[in-house]
Amino acid sequence: MIKKYQVFISSTYEDLIRERQRAITAILNAEQIPAGMEAFKTGDASQKEVISKWIQQSDIYLLILGGRYGSKDEQDGISYTEWEYLKAEELNIPRFAIVLKDEYINGNLDASHSEQALPEYQQFKEKVTKNHLVSFVNSLDQLELEIMKNLPEIIKDHEESLEGWVPGHYQRDYENLRDKQNDVSDEIRQNNQDILKMVKQNSGWKDDYIGQYHFSYIKKKLEKTIIPQDEFNKDLQSTIDRYKSFGMSKEDSEREINKIENQKNGERERLPNLLEYVKVNKCELVGPGLKIMQRGLIEEYYISELEQLNLAKEETIQNSNHWANGQITDFRYDNLYFTEEGKKFMTMLDELNSSD
Repeated sequence: MIKKYQVFISSTYEDLIRERQRAITAILNAEQIPAGMEAFKTGDASQKEVISKWIQQSDIYLLILGGRYGSKDEQDGISYTEWEYLKAEELNIPRFAIVLKDEYINGNLDASHSEQALPEYQQFKEKVTKNHLVSFVNSLDQLELEIMKNLPEIIKDHEESLEGWVPGHYQRDYENLRDKQNDVSDEIRQNNQDILKMVKQNSGWKDDYIGQYHFSYIKKKLEKTIIPQDEFNKDLQSTIDRYKSFGMSKEDSEREINKIENQKNGERERLPNLLEYVKVNKCELVGPGLKIMQRGLIEEYYISELEQLNLAKEETIQNSNHWANGQITDFRYDNLYFTEEGKKFMTMLDELNSSD
């Protein structure tokens, strides 16, 4: 029977609106139910009762800890965020925390409102990082990725104790079937059991997962992944610096550099996203492996992304040094190939494309 699990999102609000939205997106991509109290104002005792009920009705508690401790509840003397955290602890709800790194807070949030120096903040952060599952993140993409990665594990570890939400028609169908089975023959009962088995096999949510990540999440991430402009600029500057070191005349050097810049910018405009790169090289990745003989920017960046998602694995098949023009030159040949997760992803992608 399919279940959806409700995830309560707790954090300070005004400074973490974008982060909460990305958390909601990640939970929906994981096919679970996000719950938060954006519509309620803190400081209202009646609203605390409502929030308490929402936490009690949730299966998992997710904390996003930024640079603020938050406004305090006059009655308890602690922030409302910490109060929600302790309420989840009291109700024995599995807890998971996303802690934003200092670099992210300083670079993306309003530093003038930081409360990291407060003793209450430090004590709360220490309590959070010691008591349960924690991921430290430095970007919105990493925040979304960590939630997508950890939610299935939390569900798996606590599945027996989580109540979850079941669509009403499943419950009605189950009850009707149970009543009828009391009166039917052995033959019909066996047929019903076969039907239930087929429904269970065809509705398992795990079939939509590639390792730890949902198929739709991987597809979306590959479609959006392209070499960032700053990485491309560094690679271009590195090439230019190499030509400058060749001792050419100023006129020849400027001509070569202009040629390099035009060539590289043309390559930049034609760069495929990672999904296109995988499709083009699918035969090699599925079969004997894609030979990487000269590691350029696209290989370095895209191979790293594929390995992080456990879709592909790289092995060095030859690595040797040679003397050339009085210098040691490194010759490296790598073999990149799909893991079982990568092959499963491509199979599901082919099925999706064939059904369109």
